[in-house]
Amino acid sequence: MDINYVYQMIMPEMESVEKELIRNLDSDVEMVNEVASYVFESGGKRLRPVFMVLASKLCGYSGDRATVLSGVVEYIHTATLLHDDVIDGAKYRRGRKSANNVFGNDITVLCGDFLYSRAFINLVKDGDARVQMILANAAKTMSEGEVFQLVKTAEFSLKIEDYLKIIFSKTAVLFSACCEIGGILGGLEDEKVKNLAEFGKVVGLAFQMSDDILDYLGDPEKTGKKPGTDLNEGKMTLPLILLRDMADKNEKQRLRDIIVSENASEEDLTYIISLMKKYDIKTASERYVDDYVNKSKELLNIFPKNEYRDALEFLAEYVIKRDR
Repeated sequence: MDINYVYQMIMPEMESVEKELIRNLDSDVEMVNEVASYVFESGGKRLRPVFMVLASKLCGYSGDRATVLSGVVEYIHTATLLHDDVIDGAKYRRGRKSANNVFGNDITVLCGDFLYSRAFINLVKDGDARVQMILANAAKTMSEGEVFQLVKTAEFSLKIEDYLKIIFSKTAVLFSACCEIGGILGGLEDEKVKNLAEFGKVVGLAFQMSDDILDYLGDPEKTGKKPGTDLNEGKMTLPLILLRDMADKNEKQRLRDIIVSENASEEDLTYIISLMKKYDIKTASERYVDDYVNKSKELLNIFPKNEYRDALEFLAEYVIKRDR
């Protein structure tokens, strides 16, 4: 199985998701539609809709609610990206200029707000109170997570538990919601729905950890990202936390000075990457991620073996191996 095969399995549903995204850009203010269209035209793998559609099919669902709700999720996700890029001062997103770089911060923030609003209009139209609560809580958790991450900026002593809380809030909660909704659409009993929600959470955590590893130790030509973005933003992520805990006294002091200053130079980044290679942080970090992937697969054992379960298990591996 490969990623093209997975997308081929659900091509009609994914084409419907794309149509849903464009169809709902119906603001009377044309600038809103222009900004949103610009973002969606940049593409992306639509991983969250893929997880929702596959989870719903695993559970025997075959209606159109999965594509409608996938559109809701993608609007919520895109709104957070627009807001994040403004907060981080991002210049690029998915290989092209970020919306805030093209249209300015004010318009970008407000268009993110529009996408949130449009998402919840469609959610109300769907009419399922259980699904509404899942996505409302997810949006709330994501907002809280962004604030918590800002509060914890440049905190050298950040605990691994706080790091996990941050990446659950910013990434894993929406993956979890997608898989949980898939189970609800299939009308499954609570135990299986809970397992799907936990599966999505664990995969989402592994996905963000892998992304954080690539930020320091990935190939820029493959990732399309300049190394050290997280360092420049004062974020203590998995590889840096592991390095902090392995470094000797003098190394740890210099690391602390770099992080606390929130003004890392290219020389600082080179120093940190050299230490990561010295202590083989890539292997240590990937071992951490692999444990999460293995746990996610175990959570699917409650489901019968079929092509949709195989696809979800494949995706659990795929999302962490973009540059390993």
